[in-house]
Amino acid sequence: MQSDESSDDSALLIRDILIHVIKHPEAKDTAEGIHKFWLSAQTAHQSRDKVREALKYLSEEKHWLTQKNAGAAVTLYGLDKAYVDEIQDFLRA
Repeated sequence: MQSDESSDDSALLIRDILIHVIKHPEAKDTAEGIHKFWLSAQTAHQSRDKVREALKYLSEEKHWLTQKNAGAAVTLYGLDKAYVDEIQDFLRA
């Protein structure tokens, strides 16, 4: 079970990723690139594993992000534009 602090960190991480794709709807990157370039100073300390967990949640459970295989063991993540309104509602909450 996650601690409240861990849960808060995960929520902030998810929000950071979603804010980035709403501001840059054409952006696509790997988990490593997202970890390096998309996160704010507030969440940049998160581990790569936490970023991968957030991306898995956003792409496989929420379907807000797309996954595209771009070669051997390389996955690119980006916005699924069909969910822009739902994501914006989530970010406003």
